Amino acid sequence: MKRFTLLAVLASAATFAASQPEAATYIDGNLTGVSPNTGGTLVFSDEKAMLFRTGLSNVPVPYDGISKVELGAVKETSHDVPLYKFWALHKRFSGGNKTETQLLIVSFKNEDGEDKSMTLELAQPAVDGVLATLEKNTGKTFAADRKTQTASSKKGTRPSTKQPEQAKSADAWWGDDYWKTTRNSDKWSKPDQK
Repeated sequence: MKRFTLLAVLASAATFAASQPEAATYIDGNLTGVSPNTGGTLVFSDEKAMLFRTGLSNVPVPYDGISKVELGAVKETSHDVPLYKFWALHKRFSGGNKTETQLLIVSFKNEDGEDKSMTLELAQPAVDGVLATLEKNTGKTFAADRKTQTASSKKGTRPSTKQPEQAKSADAWWGDDYWKTTRNSDKWSKPDQK
């Protein structure tokens, strides 16, 4: 009996969480009356359509009209604290001032049968819930290609110069690429012995 009660509570919590409105930013697409970088809310209260509400318009996205849902790259945004605010410098080093977002691309036919698409930016933890809700309400399974941003493509970082063999080695040291040491003596160019 306890096991059934626990499962019922977990199932209802998952349903409740999946049906929660989610904040989103419209990045790109061909929606009428919505301009890029417009903030809005995804609402799942209707059984037949998801609604993207902005300040000036409401865009219904019929579940039966959704043909494709893709996930874009995870983006990490840092909210650096200026150095002169010494009382908040711990935030700079703790990593607690970073926000991760992810793109969600939805292709669908609107109520008039026109092909529409929208690229939304959502908080990264919310993407899985939105994707699960869309899959549940459409009855389709969408490919969850999780393209994550690599360290070399992040702003302000340098691409890695390590060779593939060195990247795999557990005892590799970045200095081996620049200095001759006893650690990397086997990789030195040695004169031919005759």
